[in-house]
Amino acid sequence: MPLAHRSLSHGTVVFGFFNIDTDCLLLNNVFFFATDFCAWIKRWAAEGPPQQEQVPVYVISAQEDIGNLHWSFRGHDHPGFIPAVYHLYPFPAAQEDFKQQPEGWQVRDTVEPILREYAQTQNWLVKFDEDKGLVHLGEYIFDRPGFRELLDYVWRGGMPMWRDNDPPQYVREMIEAVRTSPHWPFQGMCRTY
Repeated sequence: MPLAHRSLSHGTVVFGFFNIDTDCLLLNNVFFFATDFCAWIKRWAAEGPPQQEQVPVYVISAQEDIGNLHWSFRGHDHPGFIPAVYHLYPFPAAQEDFKQQPEGWQVRDTVEPILREYAQTQNWLVKFDEDKGLVHLGEYIFDRPGFRELLDYVWRGGMPMWRDNDPPQYVREMIEAVRTSPHWPFQGMCRTY
């Protein structure tokens, strides 16, 4: 589930997976897929971070279009993107089965059209400011430790972690690129789990 993370620009922000059966991530009201996020990070770690680059994301402006997951899993018919995904992929009854599914990327063709019903596509301006040690993800600004928290979250599979503690290949490739990166925002970033 999404967790609170520290940003320099907005204070506490919510980042993470919101459903164990999809690889869709959110950062407050910005949505993107972990496959894309990991590919961006892998490329930046290997080639060096761009001073600035635009990446495509989805933005849901109205809270009612995001929806309320809590009400949905309590059985209420609640509108919005997150409840619509929950309706297709409800949480398992057994707590031990509540793990992030490494195959979540396989349902993107189902989830992305639903996301398009609620969201606008935008280009997110990503900037790496080496002099100040800052990473800008759109309007959200993180220092290196805050940025590291986001990568660690995806590496772990968020909360409740990857099923069998086995992240998908695209996550492992991202982490390996980060671990071996000589570039400033990634040096010494990834912990071992």
